[in-house]
Amino acid sequence: MRVPHHVIQDAGRGLLILALVATTPAALAQPRGRPAPAAEPLPLPPPAAPSATAPAAAEPVEPPPPSPPPPSAAPAPPAAAPPVAAPRPVAAPRQARLQRRIGLPELGLPAGLAFGAPARDLMFPLPRGIAGLGARLVLEFELSAPFPGRHAVRITANDRVLESRAFPDASDRLTLELEVPPEDLARMEGLLHLQLRLVSDPPGESATATLRTGSHLALLLPPAPELGVAALFRLLPRQTQVLLRPGPISPAEAAAALRIGLALSRTGRHVSIGSNPPGQPPAGADGFRIWDTGAVLVGPGVEAASVRIMEGQPVLVLGGAEPDRAAGLLDSAWQDAAIGGAIQGGLSAPADPAATARPATLALAALRGSTAPQAQARASWSLDFSTRDLPPGTWPEAIEAELRAAPDPAGGRAVASLLLNQTLLGTATLSAEGQGRLAAPVPQGLVALENRIEVVVQRSAATGPAQLQPGSVLRLGAAPPARDFLALPPAFAAGVQVLVDAPGGALVAEQLNPLLWVLRGLVPPAAPLTVLPVVPESAAQPTGPFIAATLDPPAGTAPVLRFDAGRVVLSNSAGRPLLDLSGLERVMAVQVLESEGHPGLWLRRMGALPLLPAAPPLLDRGDVALLDGQGVALAWNSAPSPVVRVAYPDAAPGFSLRAWRPWIVGVLWIAGFALVVYAFARPRRTAEAKTP
Repeated sequence: MRVPHHVIQDAGRGLLILALVATTPAALAQPRGRPAPAAEPLPLPPPAAPSATAPAAAEPVEPPPPSPPPPSAAPAPPAAAPPVAAPRPVAAPRQARLQRRIGLPELGLPAGLAFGAPARDLMFPLPRGIAGLGARLVLEFELSAPFPGRHAVRITANDRVLESRAFPDASDRLTLELEVPPEDLARMEGLLHLQLRLVSDPPGESATATLRTGSHLALLLPPAPELGVAALFRLLPRQTQVLLRPGPISPAEAAAALRIGLALSRTGRHVSIGSNPPGQPPAGADGFRIWDTGAVLVGPGVEAASVRIMEGQPVLVLGGAEPDRAAGLLDSAWQDAAIGGAIQGGLSAPADPAATARPATLALAALRGSTAPQAQARASWSLDFSTRDLPPGTWPEAIEAELRAAPDPAGGRAVASLLLNQTLLGTATLSAEGQGRLAAPVPQGLVALENRIEVVVQRSAATGPAQLQPGSVLRLGAAPPARDFLALPPAFAAGVQVLVDAPGGALVAEQLNPLLWVLRGLVPPAAPLTVLPVVPESAAQPTGPFIAATLDPPAGTAPVLRFDAGRVVLSNSAGRPLLDLSGLERVMAVQVLESEGHPGLWLRRMGALPLLPAAPPLLDRGDVALLDGQGVALAWNSAPSPVVRVAYPDAAPGFSLRAWRPWIVGVLWIAGFALVVYAFARPRRTAEAKTP
């Protein structure tokens, strides 16, 4: 059957109409960036003509030309496609900023800071050269007032009033959150100097306030901080891990880990050595990530020191052929030279200590503390120092303090006092002009591992400022022989050898933690370190001052505590048992030894490693000590009159000449008497034999 031509035309018109109706307005819109104009309705084609009954009589009808599309419409596609929803744009995740909190315990104020009407100083360290750095102070105060009144806290930052706020009525607590202006951060030279003063109404009331331990300075780092090596070294959190690669490490890497650990410990950080990274910083309540654990990576890279971003936090990387040299640079006066993100080289080897002249004095202004003038009637300065801070081979001999105070118009004279470790060394009366010099020798046995010098000027009234003059010095002499723990730091200051057991010649990161724990209390941070692996069951041969963490004692030493004779029992001078070491675990024994004239320390672990506390052991008396998870459990001096005696009950009895001394003396006396009698009797017998 033949289909008429006009039927085909009608069917084509119908399909065209359906295609135009199904086309979406989005397909007809212009693909431009600006909003598309509203689509006009498309003109429909005219209706189809009526069909003829006879196909032969039908005349072909030409379809009218389609209406031209609007100027803004795009050409229609040949076929309709199902509409597909365009994917919604996904915003890139915003990188959370890091927040580094500097609390009071990190500043050496674990119990807070008390202040009153006289202002108290508070110093927060600031990194240098960080663009976009923000800072916010969170200060919590507690008031202690014996009488009712109005009280306020005035805060000054670098000689500029930052805030003045009164305590709320009927409340002794006050919390302030203060933004440090960016222009102030830019002009502060690596230090935020706060002054806290309590203002009372009526004035003169004996009220005090305490800055609580929860107070801190929050440093807000930019999203992608560009940090230099020195800036990151200053910015590392209080908890910091020194990371080494898993498995065997080289002696140079071990020395670098110990050296950077000592440098970080000197700044008040708690340092551990391991091979497991800390992971992502936790999220804080304000949207920031709390940067609470820092990381120093030792080993990879060709640069001596560089900064990398790992796990969303900046990491200090020490590498190169000698990573310990870069660690020495960051712990020296040339630290600020490492301003870039990567440096080559490091601190060169120090000069020979024997060729360096020993300094005769150490300025009191160089000690830990402030020598700023004070205007109170009782002016006092507290200066701290450790024997680790002294130059190599030196020891305190005398203290000399130069003082000057404003003269009293009434003619009164000020009295100056000098104390060392709460022991009065001397007093002096200043002249009528307010000048004076106080010098006193340091008695033997008064110096400890940690020391405090106090200089006090007492006046009848606050007539003006009083000052400890720059000429005040700590006079030094030769250090005593290193026969106890206290004398080891001056011997270690010129350099120390670290002897470590290395089975198969391999060192691992975790075995350095007990060494670092003990080194922090006895070795100056800037002392050169050399790590020497020791093959087990062989005696180490030190060639200088040493610290040995080995199973066997170094060669040429005679330790008081031996661990090759069975059970060890400690008793007092009267013979009463004190401790049986065979039942102890997680204990380390430390002893002062001497090998070929070189002083040193021998660490011997008994059982599993104890859980090391954050503070280093305070080894300031004796030459033998037992250390546990709390620090020093027992320490004593083994000579000349030991208060603790050591016995080995399971040891095989050996020959003791002292035990047989009475018998030997008796036998010798009898033999001598017999010889004398024989000598006198023999000439008489000879004479009788010759007589006829």
